Amino acid sequence: MRSDRSWWPWLIGAVGFAALATVVALVVGSGAQAAATSLSVLISATAGLLSWSWHRTRPAAPATKAELEQAAEALAAMVRRQCTEEAAAQGLLDPHPLAVRWHSGQTEAGDHARMVGRTLSGRSDNIHAFAEAFRALPRRRLVILGDPGAGKTALAILLVRELLRAPEPDEPVPVLLDLAPWNPRKEPLLDWMARRIHEDYPALRNHETYGRDAARKLVAERRVLPVLDGLDELPAQSHPQALAALNHAIAVHGPLILTSRQAEYHQMVAESDVITAAAVVIAKPVEAADVADYLRCAVPPRRSAAWQPLIDELTRHPEGAVAQALSVPLNIWLARTVYASPASDPAELTRCTDAKSLQHHLLDALVPAVFSAEPTAADPSVPDVRRTAAARWRPDDARTALAFLAAHIKRQGTDDIAWWELHRTLRPDPAGPLSGPVAGAVLGLGAGCMAGEYFHWALSPFARLVCFLTITLTTGVAAAVVIRLTRAPGAGTDARAVARRLGIGCALVLPLSAGVGAVIEHWARALERLGAETEVGVAPYTGLRASVAWVLFMALLAIGALCLSLLCRRVRWRPGAAGHRAERVRRILGFVLLFWLGAELAGSLSYLSVRQMTGRPLTDVSFIDPSEAVTFVSQRAAFRACVFLLIVVIMAGLQLTDSSSRPTRLDFRAPKRLLWAMLPACLGQGVLLGISLGIALAFVAPWTSDLPWWVRCTATGGLGVFFGVLFGAGLAVLRWARVPADLEQETPQSTVRGDRTVAVALMVFAVVPPLVKWVITVRWDLENSDLPGVEVVGEWLLTLEANLALGLAAGLVAASSTAYFAYREAGLRLAAARRLPRHLLSFMEDARVLSVLRRVGPVYQFCHAEFRDRIVTGATAAGDTAGADAARA
Repeated sequence: MRSDRSWWPWLIGAVGFAALATVVALVVGSGAQAAATSLSVLISATAGLLSWSWHRTRPAAPATKAELEQAAEALAAMVRRQCTEEAAAQGLLDPHPLAVRWHSGQTEAGDHARMVGRTLSGRSDNIHAFAEAFRALPRRRLVILGDPGAGKTALAILLVRELLRAPEPDEPVPVLLDLAPWNPRKEPLLDWMARRIHEDYPALRNHETYGRDAARKLVAERRVLPVLDGLDELPAQSHPQALAALNHAIAVHGPLILTSRQAEYHQMVAESDVITAAAVVIAKPVEAADVADYLRCAVPPRRSAAWQPLIDELTRHPEGAVAQALSVPLNIWLARTVYASPASDPAELTRCTDAKSLQHHLLDALVPAVFSAEPTAADPSVPDVRRTAAARWRPDDARTALAFLAAHIKRQGTDDIAWWELHRTLRPDPAGPLSGPVAGAVLGLGAGCMAGEYFHWALSPFARLVCFLTITLTTGVAAAVVIRLTRAPGAGTDARAVARRLGIGCALVLPLSAGVGAVIEHWARALERLGAETEVGVAPYTGLRASVAWVLFMALLAIGALCLSLLCRRVRWRPGAAGHRAERVRRILGFVLLFWLGAELAGSLSYLSVRQMTGRPLTDVSFIDPSEAVTFVSQRAAFRACVFLLIVVIMAGLQLTDSSSRPTRLDFRAPKRLLWAMLPACLGQGVLLGISLGIALAFVAPWTSDLPWWVRCTATGGLGVFFGVLFGAGLAVLRWARVPADLEQETPQSTVRGDRTVAVALMVFAVVPPLVKWVITVRWDLENSDLPGVEVVGEWLLTLEANLALGLAAGLVAASSTAYFAYREAGLRLAAARRLPRHLLSFMEDARVLSVLRRVGPVYQFCHAEFRDRIVTGATAAGDTAGADAARA
């Protein structure tokens, strides 16, 4: 958190002010009127520079002691609820915790006894005594070791829950964190902890209640007890750095609870060092007598007879293969889950002769057992949420989806199944199920933007609106269908499929062309009837010529889309490579090109049918000079594309659209004073970006008239400042509303809803500035202004339809860069490839109800790493890897 006043923002502000003053001094040489016109730009830009510099050098208000107390209480409440839900989902409390004994492993993998102070041992079914023994440790550092499935994470969950049940005064809040995503080479442990708490518990971002950066302050003030699960899941080459970073962190921070597999941890400490002053406990295999007693209590009374052969086997052969297999807590839970149905027979387990094969049998049978609508041992007439969840999905589909998700997170090197990361498993497809329609819509809106300007001079408001909608919708729909149908065919695509695509395209494009031709014919006739003001002649077969030209354009678009699709197929791609800045730049340029093509199409259709006849008889059959018409139309279309580029780049530069890395949400209940505090800096950023882009546009845009350079800079600079101010205000609103104002913990469903709201908000923020520009133009009659540059600005995008089309196109570009858009498109593609269900979050929530997945804040995780690894291994052995299917998707 920055507390000093940096000097570099003031330097940037001074340099910017000097540059603006120099520009005005040069303009003064062109006349006093020009200087007066540029004065408003100078004032607004200077105000933006100073406000931005002031905001950048303001020290952030630190959280007070009272605010930290409230933050710690809120964090404890959220962690307590999370651990209770996880304990219930994993069956740790049903009917009571399993009696797993933990003995001291101090001599095997721990520090000196005098450094630790005392040894530690206990039982999972007496977690209260275990927690008191942990509190008795002088430094409260504990390492939990065990074999796979031995109950390490279960003990950590139960321990956190017990510590939070009756906390001591000033005791740090235990927070369970998955250690797998941590990279010790790039990020210190305390910084990583603060970031994860900030992301997983977004209620702490409420600056009004907890101050700024509450999560980082809690970690720095030693108000958090880190419970780090899964040290062994870090890459082997990172183990020495991880242990060194852990010891460095606890030397500053103090308490720690760490879990790891026993063999991996022994190898780590043999190669580097132990965790300083930490007690070590190791899980013992569950004794056969304890398993038998647990099963007698856990199985329903009506199923006791079915389980009795297994209980007898444990009693008679406490050292046999079945007893060895069920000495692992995971296998006990699997056995209870797999054989919960009345139709199943737990006596099958007595015929197993090998503990490993018995575990594999239980892991393989888990999905068919839980994803089954058969009644459980409870009363079938009673509504069962688990039965309802299982009945929605077929076991084969569930296994396929879980295998894909397991392979995906394994490839990502994390345990978190984050819905906003699913698109990284797929090769980017510009013609995807949502990207293709958005591209077609942008092209159609470009045509509507140009057509709305032409229709303004000849049609009534209602007729202009109808014709505008016809051109926009027909062009957008046809372009979307063409882009979708002309994707490069796969390896298994035959000639019949190609012919079917061609037939669908022709069946849709040809009828729509008739509507386009009718609109152009109607507009041309209306223009001809204007009389002496605009003497024109209508060429023969106007509607037919326009229809043919429109169809030819769609054919060229199909060829271009096919070539682009083939080129993308030849480019090397690897999963997870998406999201780079170059990719975003290519997306923006691609949308600008589509918008320009649409505007060029509409302008060309208009000049195909109408020829100006100034001073010549209407019977003259000569036409406009083609080269002159093409130049005029191209200039007007390119200039509108440049204005579209200006808006899109301002939105991207202000990071209004840069939200695909993680989801965001809006909460408009935040205190208003936060909005006013953010507004100056956001306005300053918008002004700086707008004026710089506007002045650059003055020298890049193809002007239709020969204007002095200072008039062009004033016009485009003023337009850039105008858009920059409005989008800067939108940025302030977004930043203000992204601060949650309640204590509700994020869930995957809430983050999807929140990011969907952000996408809608971006659409609104993109449409408002062009509409405000149109209102100002009409209200003050800017197109007839006497001020240099103002008249030029007023003539651009004069009609409501043109401004609406421009704003909607920019909004689509912004919304298509959100995490929600990427998730929806990836979901459709993966559902079409039969890798995931169409309603993925519903499936994962049902899998959580069935104790296959667990929910940790906004992400899901597999409840058991052994099941996750087994389902990936089984899918790979069957030749059904997720990577290959994702590539085919």
